[in-house]
Amino acid sequence: ERLLRAIDRRRPRRGKLRLLLVGGLSAVLVLGGAFWLPGALVEHTRQVVPAVKREEIGAALLSRITNIAGQPCMTEEARLPLRRLALRTLGETRQDDLVVLPGGVEETAHLPGGIILLNRALIEDYEDPDVTAGYVLAEAVRARRGDPFGELLDHAGLWASLKLLTTGSLPESALDSYSEAVVDAPPDPVPTEALLRAFDRAQMRSTAYGLAREAAGDDAGALIASDPHAEGGGRLVLTDADWIRLQGICSG
Repeated sequence: ERLLRAIDRRRPRRGKLRLLLVGGLSAVLVLGGAFWLPGALVEHTRQVVPAVKREEIGAALLSRITNIAGQPCMTEEARLPLRRLALRTLGETRQDDLVVLPGGVEETAHLPGGIILLNRALIEDYEDPDVTAGYVLAEAVRARRGDPFGELLDHAGLWASLKLLTTGSLPESALDSYSEAVVDAPPDPVPTEALLRAFDRAQMRSTAYGLAREAAGDDAGALIASDPHAEGGGRLVLTDADWIRLQGICSG
């Protein structure tokens, strides 16, 4: 009997191997899903959300940022010059994408939907509109090199992306948190080569912007030495009259 029991214990159990295989496969799928699913879901959300929705989210973020930084500056006299500055730096389809804030952002920042935020000091503290235009152009390059909507999703996380896909809206807490992050975060550096190409395409001088960056403590010698339009050929950013009107944008 002991011999029979020993033999019986050594016999293969029916279904044991199948159970081990199924369990192992399930564990692999669970672990793979835990690592792959969040990134895949965020990427899917990034691809399927239309431009109109991105603009709506950008406007919602701007509303929250103005609660922190103050209402956007605007006077009737500065309205057209600001649109001309946006036209000159961002293009014909983005004439309403520049927003001047009385505080909050350190220099410039961008939001989903194409909005670019500009601290009032970048208009009021300089005599040359080329400096202000340079800051706007640099932020536009910064936004193009990344993905403003993707940056928001990465910050908001998996569940916020899932809610956006299922309900069409982001959680209020995610919008509040990202608004604070935009205000607090310093601008990421932009490669000099990419910035010089942008100045060249826009037919703008980079020297004035480079000098302003150096005065702020940054290494911007290449923007001065390699100015694509140092010898001429650039186009005027704003007329003197428009620049004077624009500098009073926060005086209303």
